[in-house]
Amino acid sequence: MLTNLGIWLKALPSHGADRKGSGTFPSLININKKYKALQFDTLIQSGRRMMPAFRQLKPNERKAIASFVLDIKAEQLKPFVDEVKADDGYYRLPYAMAGYNKFLSKEGYPGIRPPWGTLSAIDLNTGKFVWHKALGNDPEFPHGKEDSGTENYGASVITKGGLLFIAATKDGKFRAYNKKTGKLLWEVMLPAPGYATPSIYQLNGKQYIVIACGGGKMNTRSGDSYVAFALPE
Repeated sequence: MLTNLGIWLKALPSHGADRKGSGTFPSLININKKYKALQFDTLIQSGRRMMPAFRQLKPNERKAIASFVLDIKAEQLKPFVDEVKADDGYYRLPYAMAGYNKFLSKEGYPGIRPPWGTLSAIDLNTGKFVWHKALGNDPEFPHGKEDSGTENYGASVITKGGLLFIAATKDGKFRAYNKKTGKLLWEVMLPAPGYATPSIYQLNGKQYIVIACGGGKMNTRSGDSYVAFALPE
């Protein structure tokens, strides 16, 4: 099966050519300790988090991918038989994404000066910044004079009263800002980073805000919690 491996690996490019991960995509090293062949086949077809589903792959193609990723020696020794026929309308794209190649220092930090993540308010009438500030603080630099900012995943929500809520950062905090001035009004540590957009809802006349705390990206702790907040009675 390894004779045509390059074709099948186009389905998993973001994990890197050495399978050590790339950007927010996890390492595939020793993944065979986590997944059996049948479980892996289901994962390829269903997708998970940022990984899309690859339902267009044929069973023999998924099996070829599994033989490499899960290091199934017996399957790797078998010849690959391409089931595609010239007239079946199946077309192989000549190009594929090669993953995220970031400009990082030898220590693994962004190769630019901080802030490494920002939150900005823009006046859409003029196109000018109303305010602009670092968002988040890398846990490796807890005593810096200024927040480092972090790579972030997840948008903000704004209440009618002018509060801007956002999580999204590597440091695992949930924050509230004054939408007009950018002043930080409140922050709290989540059980795992909230790489998601918060949701606001009302129940029995009381307003709540909830955030999914999945974590996992950028080597942060993973979680499966939804945390809701509300003002005290």
